[in-house]
Amino acid sequence: MNYFESIFDVAYLLAVITFSILIIRKGIIKKQKATIIFGVMGLLLGFGDSFHLIPRIVGHLTTGLADYQMALGVGKLITGITMTVFYYLIYLFYTIKTNNYNKKIHISIMTLIVLRFALLALPGNDWVNNGTELFYGVLRNIPFAILGTIIVILFLHVGKREEFKMFKQIGIWIIVSFVCYIIVVVGSGFIPVLGAFMIPKTVAYFIIIYIGYKNS
Repeated sequence: MNYFESIFDVAYLLAVITFSILIIRKGIIKKQKATIIFGVMGLLLGFGDSFHLIPRIVGHLTTGLADYQMALGVGKLITGITMTVFYYLIYLFYTIKTNNYNKKIHISIMTLIVLRFALLALPGNDWVNNGTELFYGVLRNIPFAILGTIIVILFLHVGKREEFKMFKQIGIWIIVSFVCYIIVVVGSGFIPVLGAFMIPKTVAYFIIIYIGYKNS
């Protein structure tokens, strides 16, 4: 299982980074700001995920995860930050691509992002020891889940139009990713095997990037 997860993680990182670079290249060639932003968003996804996946890969292939608790914890913090920025960029991509901008929604999203960062900074998260306390795991993800919900609503709504059907597809996969993530955050502390839901969550994010590549 350790070897399978390691191979899966390496393949995911390489695929996301490769497709994101190709998206940026297409955006530059076509001079499309929205496409470039989507590619940068994908690069940020791969870059951020590498901080918690690489320690896992190293741990699995060497002496075990227990010897890399600080790297795993700090990696999760960095990923938490970059994933929050990821959702801001995907929102920015949406506003540019569809020309839909709502000041109240924008303020709500920025407020949730600031709140999310504040909660990530709480000492109780105990990042340096790879803290796993359920209370803080749930608390820091409340604004993140609300942020994701707003994005999904926006995407599914505009995705009803044929020219923007990619947003409906992305919205569905965001739902899949959040359902899997919530199962891991809430349930894996009680039933460790539920941590395996990180795999379909990861697949969902790759599919989001692939949809962007197909439509770029």
